[in-house]
Amino acid sequence: MQEARILQLVPYVYNRAPLTRHIWDQAGVHPDDIKSLQDYKDKAPFINKDTIREFRDNNSDPFGGLCCVVQPHLKGIGFTSGTTGDPTPVPRAKHTLSMLDLKRCFWHMGLRPKDYFINAMFTFREGQTADRCIEADFKPINFCYKPSEVVPRIIEASLKYRPKVFFMLSTPMVTAIEKYVRDRNIDIKEAFASYQGAVFGGEMLGDSMRQRINSWGLEVYEYTTLGDVCGAMQCSAHDGMHAWEDLALVEVLDPDGSEPVADGEVGELVVTALMDDVAPLVRFRTDDLVKITREPCSCGRTHARFWPLGRKGDQIIVRGKSILPRDLLPIFQTQAETSSGLFQIILRSREADILELRVGYDASVTGDPAELKSRLLELVSNGMEVPVAIDLVVDDELLKLGPPQKIPRVTKS
Repeated sequence: MQEARILQLVPYVYNRAPLTRHIWDQAGVHPDDIKSLQDYKDKAPFINKDTIREFRDNNSDPFGGLCCVVQPHLKGIGFTSGTTGDPTPVPRAKHTLSMLDLKRCFWHMGLRPKDYFINAMFTFREGQTADRCIEADFKPINFCYKPSEVVPRIIEASLKYRPKVFFMLSTPMVTAIEKYVRDRNIDIKEAFASYQGAVFGGEMLGDSMRQRINSWGLEVYEYTTLGDVCGAMQCSAHDGMHAWEDLALVEVLDPDGSEPVADGEVGELVVTALMDDVAPLVRFRTDDLVKITREPCSCGRTHARFWPLGRKGDQIIVRGKSILPRDLLPIFQTQAETSSGLFQIILRSREADILELRVGYDASVTGDPAELKSRLLELVSNGMEVPVAIDLVVDDELLKLGPPQKIPRVTKS
């Protein structure tokens, strides 16, 4: 099936997407050269976010040379989050792959026709297209506000409509809910009693954060992107993210080359959209480091599963030791003042002699910031076995450095 879709996709995109034609012509590859799935893996050139942005800027093309259609097939425009760069316009069809994968995931979580679900998105992205779920007779309750402003309405909607799924939680949302219910002595388990699952996405989820959400009586499902083609979510086994391989061709390759890595080895996620006729990504290097397995899951699915480890660009080498944000999260979440896990690595160069960090803390919990800083310095330096410098910043101030639901985990300043 994947081979049939690839052979149909290649000439379609080459003839319609200016970026694809440009990149393939540069590489000396033509659709006629692709006669099998293996040909595609051996010969198709790569693109990445920088390729798209460069084409966009050089050709005054807002879609970066990806768009294959015009009206009436072009139904709208979304945007990437802009967490690691400027937000990029994304042309949309009526039915997006992201909404298709969410319908499948929601069904697995227990959502059925006539059921309500909370759709709380804090950037204008897929949240705007949640009405597509209406076609499956799922009923979205839509919110798009700052977490601190929207929590009372979510509590009210949870009690009134008794939704089955909460999409989606983030660190600021969890923190805002905890503060709201604590100040008003609300029984959060009763308010959330109807939910059969809650989705946490957009950032890393550590054990401490999972336990906090579990304490509300919610089962947490992690959600991530499958290279901007669609999403990927845990199943009830909570053992890796399921990649929908009828929607995307998934490759995991040497981060510095083009050879596939073995299951269980660290590689870069490379994806190709198989079911997108509006602006399909073709051989897209995501910059995401993952581990993958093709072994069937205990839930019964046979699609590949993967575990996100971080971005290639987020890796810093401190005195020869590789460090990613995921390595630091568990350390900060063990401390009450930094349990939200808000921090940034200051990456002035890929290799450094000292690990520079900006760390958010809860001022209402902290008695002595100087003591907290000293404690964190010891914990991180012992845990990472490298010299560390820490700049403490109040959580609310740190959150201003990114979109409302998350912050860039790595910054140059």
